[in-house]
Amino acid sequence: MKKITLITFFFVLAFTTQAQSLLQKKADQLYNELSYLTAADYYKNLTKSDQPTEENLRRLAVCYFKIYDFVNAESAYKNLIDKFNGTTTEADLINYLQCLKYNQKYTAVEEVLKQLEQKRKDNLISKNHAKNRNYLKTLKEDSSSYQVMNVEKLNTQNSEFSPVFFNKNNAVLFASNRRNASARNKTFAWDDTYFIDMYTSIKKDSLKFEPAISMPKAISGLYHDGPASLSADEKTVYMTKSNVVTKKVKGVLVSVINLKLYIYKKDSTGKLSAPENFPYNSNDYSVGHATVTKDGKRMYFVSDMPGGYGQTDLYVSEFKNGQWEKPENLGQAINTEGREMFPYVHEDGTLFFSTDGRAGLGGLDLYFTVPSMDAYFEPQNLGFPINSNFDDFGFALNSDLKTGYFSSNRFGGKGKDDIYFFRSKEPLMGVTLSGIVFDESDNEKIPGAWVYLLDHNKLVIDSLKTNDKAEYLFTINDPSKQYFVGAKERVKYYDRLIPVGKLEVGENKKNIGLFPKYKLIDVVTDIKTGQAIEGVKTTFIDKHTQTTKTYLTDANGTFTDIIRNKKPGDVLKFSIVYEKPGYIKVEKDYEIKLDINTVIELSEKLQKMEIGADIAKVIKIEPIYFDLNKWNIRPDAAKELDKIVKVMQENPTMTIELGSHTDCRSSKAYNLSLSDKRAKSSAAYIVSKGIAKNRIVGKGYGESKLINGCACEGKVVSTCTEEEHQANRRTEFLITKF
Repeated sequence: MKKITLITFFFVLAFTTQAQSLLQKKADQLYNELSYLTAADYYKNLTKSDQPTEENLRRLAVCYFKIYDFVNAESAYKNLIDKFNGTTTEADLINYLQCLKYNQKYTAVEEVLKQLEQKRKDNLISKNHAKNRNYLKTLKEDSSSYQVMNVEKLNTQNSEFSPVFFNKNNAVLFASNRRNASARNKTFAWDDTYFIDMYTSIKKDSLKFEPAISMPKAISGLYHDGPASLSADEKTVYMTKSNVVTKKVKGVLVSVINLKLYIYKKDSTGKLSAPENFPYNSNDYSVGHATVTKDGKRMYFVSDMPGGYGQTDLYVSEFKNGQWEKPENLGQAINTEGREMFPYVHEDGTLFFSTDGRAGLGGLDLYFTVPSMDAYFEPQNLGFPINSNFDDFGFALNSDLKTGYFSSNRFGGKGKDDIYFFRSKEPLMGVTLSGIVFDESDNEKIPGAWVYLLDHNKLVIDSLKTNDKAEYLFTINDPSKQYFVGAKERVKYYDRLIPVGKLEVGENKKNIGLFPKYKLIDVVTDIKTGQAIEGVKTTFIDKHTQTTKTYLTDANGTFTDIIRNKKPGDVLKFSIVYEKPGYIKVEKDYEIKLDINTVIELSEKLQKMEIGADIAKVIKIEPIYFDLNKWNIRPDAAKELDKIVKVMQENPTMTIELGSHTDCRSSKAYNLSLSDKRAKSSAAYIVSKGIAKNRIVGKGYGESKLINGCACEGKVVSTCTEEEHQANRRTEFLITKF
């Protein structure tokens, strides 16, 4: 009897061992084929014993993690870590940490972070958490600033994610694993869901869309097709597609699916080309989730290629000389030991992406960073409720920086992954600077003007044209810096540059007023040679404000001055003082009424300080009048003689001969006598004003030096006009010494 019992025992033991071996073989096969949903049931049976193997516990945990069963995944990882604490890997701890976050057990996360740091002190995940100890409180502080709404018209009970808007934001391209009408509806063994395809839908408003239409068969295969993104001109499609590879895993041939990136071009009819293989695809690792900058010169994508920091990393490739250059890892400023995925680059260059390797709420959290040369600013978490304790990814931001879309598998959706719309009270990142460009003279708006944003060194950062409402808007990603904003419309207005001042988060207004092109141009020449005089000091004095500005004439004898804040009909009152060593100093008064001609042209002639030069020709002395047969100085004559006094005061070594001349009428003797009395009377007046007597001589010439041939002495009869006779009645102030 004992013998029979013993034989039966060994038979049962052998049968159980054989069954266990078959179970193990099947579990491992399913795991290697990425059939995680089915494999989980096998590993669950294999780990029921009191002494499960470490590898079976780990694979059970991985299976649950891969199919998003985070409650069971947490339990499996805890069991693994408790039983095999000494051999627990860094990857085990990272996944366990994510399970705890998915399940909102944030206190327990702290202990796992300590274990991670013990495993490796330079672990990026633990470092990122150490820099943000109060991340839970911080990420939920501004929760009231957001509205998040499920876009029910796009979502189904399956997954919809990674929306991309096109056709002037009136249509959307997105990925979904919904069952479609084709005969290609196969399920993915990973989690028994349908394969991903791309769909489009017409947008009615932010939450309403037309029924979705699947993309053409030309880009849809038997496996995953998506997500996808578009170039700025919407003529290029960057598509992530499945790549099925047969490999030997532990001596067994299995089919493994990774991802590759393909590029499609649209022709003039909108037809897509055959797919172009991205040159850095591989059968050994995945490449996908591409996004390209507005200028088409930079691509960000995701890969698990060797040499990265974690499970998946972000890479960048530059488009130069007609081809994509070798990709570069974005480095630990962006990447961690976790998952960095779903990059999206906004039109202003801001990079959004999702990661589970930072101090976030759990799962994949959405972050943004601003590329600057070859560096990236510290990524900023978008906060709650855009981020949740589940996966939040597949971002798209409207140009107002306040509204957009993202994907999430959070509770409360219609399916596994849903597309959500959000609205923020403030711009998501940085600040905006906006305003209008207007005419300072009449406040009229100036559409089509170029507006420039400049840094503190006055180097241009960005530029644009004002719209038909004369509006402009810049996004400023670092409000702590100093900026200038400038505008130009050079047909009718002068350029203008103004400091922006302190920037606040949100909208900042700075209107730019342009001044009409009233421009004063003054040309200074030598009165004798007519040649331009360079280096003349010209002092412009505004009679309204009593402000002065000083210039030097250029090689063309020219200086210019901008007349600001004026409009047609305004009257300019100003004087200009001209000075240059070796020349007689001149001061002129002007009164000019502005009209639609915005260029004010002046000219001035200077007299060199030389013997025989007539000062009166330079300083524009008006004719000196005397009463009939009189030589006493009238008030109007005194005003003109005072100008000579001023010149002689400014030039203390100068001596002058004051010559008085008459026309031909009356006798020679009379004219000579009268002119001499008037000359001496004028000289005496100048002396009375403090000029030394030996510096000025008055001399009358009568009609002896006519300048135009208007003689009429004796029998000679003159036919000259009164104006011609007047030209001969003059007073000259000739330099005799200086």
